[in-house]
Amino acid sequence: SSSSSSSSSSAQEAEVETPLNKNYGAEALDRLRRQKVETRNEELRQIRDLKNVDNLLSNEPDAAVIPEPVAQRMGKRMLPFVGVPLFGGMGAFVAFWYFATYKNYEFQPALVAFSTIAILVFGLLGITYSVMSASWDVEEEGSALGFDEFKKNLGSIRDGLRRTRENAILREKMASVPDEEIDLALRNLDKKEQVSKVKNMSLEDKLKNELE
Repeated sequence: SSSSSSSSSSAQEAEVETPLNKNYGAEALDRLRRQKVETRNEELRQIRDLKNVDNLLSNEPDAAVIPEPVAQRMGKRMLPFVGVPLFGGMGAFVAFWYFATYKNYEFQPALVAFSTIAILVFGLLGITYSVMSASWDVEEEGSALGFDEFKKNLGSIRDGLRRTRENAILREKMASVPDEEIDLALRNLDKKEQVSKVKNMSLEDKLKNELE
């Protein structure tokens, strides 16, 4: 009797667990599908952004040019960071020549070469810092030494390199898909986003949108 009762209880547990397992499996499958759809939509958004940038550069080539205020800002910074080391290197070379010719001092050629080259290298580093420490924002003048701007611009370059790699991968994928299929997928994405935007709008916003 005990064995029969235990078998009946296990059968009841199985009957209870089976629907739960089925529900859990269906929910897991549904989550995987949603994740796959969202991943595809995110990739489509990146493609849309890439095509928008390509169209902008095609229609407005000047969009990729450094703004004049930023270029002037960089030029002003080059004067102290580059001018002094550059003229210092020339001055050092002239000084070595003067003391060797008129004062009969003897200098090792390696010392002369190292001194002048070191100053010129410092000047080249000054060019880099002049560009990187200037504010790249047209509206912001930036600080005098540009430490914060240097960190910000360095982060922007890193983000740009990352986007360049991602865009290269996207372009490879786009090359293997017909343009018509990509355009259709982008139009469907725009429709879905528009529907979702309308659903999330408040009643007041919906009324304003209809009146407009």
